[in-house]
Amino acid sequence: MSNFDYYEDFEALLNEYMPIKEDEELKRKVTGTIVNTDRNFTYLEVAGEPKAVRVRTEELAGYSVGDEVEVLIVSQLEEDDSLVLIASKRRIDMEIGSEKLNAAYNNAEIVTGKILKRVKGGYVVELFFQQGFLPNSLSEIPFDQGDSFLGQEVSVVIKDVKEDKKGKKILLSRREIVAAKELEAIDKLVLDSVVKATVLEVLDFGLTVKLDGVRGFIHISEIDWKKTVDLQKLYKTGDVIEAKIIEIEKEKRNVRLSLKALKRNPWDILTEKNTVGSEVLGKVTRVVNYGAFVELLPGVEGLIHTSDFSWANKKVNVNAFVKVGDEVKVVITELNPTERKLKLGIKQLSANPWKDAAEKYAVGSTLTGTVVEVKPFGIFVEVEEGVDGFIHNSDFAWSGNKRYSKGDKVEFKVTELNLEGQKIKGSIKDLTKNPWETALENYKVGDRIEKEIKNIQDFGMFVKLGEGVDGFIPTQLASRDFIKNLKDVFNVGDNVLAEIVEIDSEKKRIKLSIKKVQLEKEKNENKELIEKYGTSSSEE
Repeated sequence: MSNFDYYEDFEALLNEYMPIKEDEELKRKVTGTIVNTDRNFTYLEVAGEPKAVRVRTEELAGYSVGDEVEVLIVSQLEEDDSLVLIASKRRIDMEIGSEKLNAAYNNAEIVTGKILKRVKGGYVVELFFQQGFLPNSLSEIPFDQGDSFLGQEVSVVIKDVKEDKKGKKILLSRREIVAAKELEAIDKLVLDSVVKATVLEVLDFGLTVKLDGVRGFIHISEIDWKKTVDLQKLYKTGDVIEAKIIEIEKEKRNVRLSLKALKRNPWDILTEKNTVGSEVLGKVTRVVNYGAFVELLPGVEGLIHTSDFSWANKKVNVNAFVKVGDEVKVVITELNPTERKLKLGIKQLSANPWKDAAEKYAVGSTLTGTVVEVKPFGIFVEVEEGVDGFIHNSDFAWSGNKRYSKGDKVEFKVTELNLEGQKIKGSIKDLTKNPWETALENYKVGDRIEKEIKNIQDFGMFVKLGEGVDGFIPTQLASRDFIKNLKDVFNVGDNVLAEIVEIDSEKKRIKLSIKKVQLEKEKNENKELIEKYGTSSSEE
């Protein structure tokens, strides 16, 4: 849609000054004397003209009875049984104005016009007794301030003039004029200077201001060192404020200002008196699931992470420690004013129980503690406040399914120490000698032992050699005779005599053979019979 399409909204205004029907034969210029005037019409007496001449009173503003004025007769009508000539002073003015308008347009002159009314898409402006259209997009008038410009004179340039059967259509603009003035004003601005500015508009994200003929902007982040949430509560249109110019972009007609730049950076104030390790007082401003924010100075907030509340508790409920509004004492653990990064801690106010951990909890040392947490895979044992050790189920005992409950006292041996991760891993079973080591000391291949059957399977039998150590008798070594089902011959709890035939240290396995004992026994018996009778039992 072109800018001229908006003329439809104010064309009626233009036609108010035109008679409904003009008579080309009657058209002529005459000079008459004002003889009578009322609110709507003024009557003239024209020498040599027997008919009265009527003009709209509003066209003769500034004229009085007795004054002479030149008008253009355009038509006539019957009034009180007599003919009255209809004339217009504006039509003469418009003809003269049209010439001036064309000259101004051709010479790209800056002209002055008066804003008559506001219409859809812009404003109707009168200049040189012509009606022109000033679109919103070229008006440089804030939309919410448009009504305040009605009746005001403004400087404009004529962008385009078109004529059709409905008359002249004139397109106007203030953009170039305002831009030129702003560029001229921007040239006078000095970076880092402090200026007074008037608030034009309060937005959610900043303030639009005017200073020395230039529009500027103050982003919400430049209002204060402290986080600003609701500008509507702090400022209103028309407020005069002092601000510092922090950026000038002439080509974009962009001027950025700052209010907080007039105040000293609170991070500088903080670092003057404090360093990492300093103990300071602060106020809790926010509590979140990962910690709490504490304000040390207006505009300076630091975070206490959940891991920095207690040496003892790995997972803390922040609300159990602090609430919004609480004044708390904290230790600065990290301070980077350039990046505005500040970390704080509460647990650092007390001694770190891990400080001498390398000596106190050395691998191989024996510790005593209380079970504080039982998991399906192991237990956590508190050695002292802030120091827990973990013992996996597999490290409870060399054999059996040992169980522990919360509150149980346990003694364990440190098997791993992670100082960086502050973790201790321990073993209860390591406090006693490994049964396998004992078995290697007590048994060797060739030993014959009589032991109780512990378990019978299709593939063999297990006998108990000691606490946590079993011996295995494969089915093929269970007897010199073929046995289809071991359970038909043996029972759990039976004592059997077997010889150790293999010890596998790597697989921690001891294999035994009943068959070998039986065969050896039979061999010895045969040997005795031969020696005594000269025959063996097999020959009988």
